[in-house]
Amino acid sequence: MKTDKLRREAHKLMATTGVRKVRLYDARHACLSWMANNGVPDTVVSAWAGHSDLGFTKRTYVHPDPQSLRAGSEKLAELLG
Repeated sequence: MKTDKLRREAHKLMATTGVRKVRLYDARHACLSWMANNGVPDTVVSAWAGHSDLGFTKRTYVHPDPQSLRAGSEKLAELLG
C-alpha cells in the first residue's frame, strides 16, 4: 500500500470513529516512546520499529521521565547543599 493511500484510509477511519486526527508518524512515535518508557525491553521496541540499530531506537524513543529528572535535581541539590 502506498503511504498516501494508507494516510487517507487512516484519517477516514479516525473520522468515522470520532478519534482525533493525527499524523501516523506522530502516532507511531507516541506508541514507541510509550513502550520504551514503560518497561518494554529496548530490543523489543527496536524490533517493532523495524530498526537494525538499537542505539538509534534508544536515542529516538527513550525520553527522560520528568519524575526521574526531578529526583536527579533533588539529589544534586542535596550534594551541593
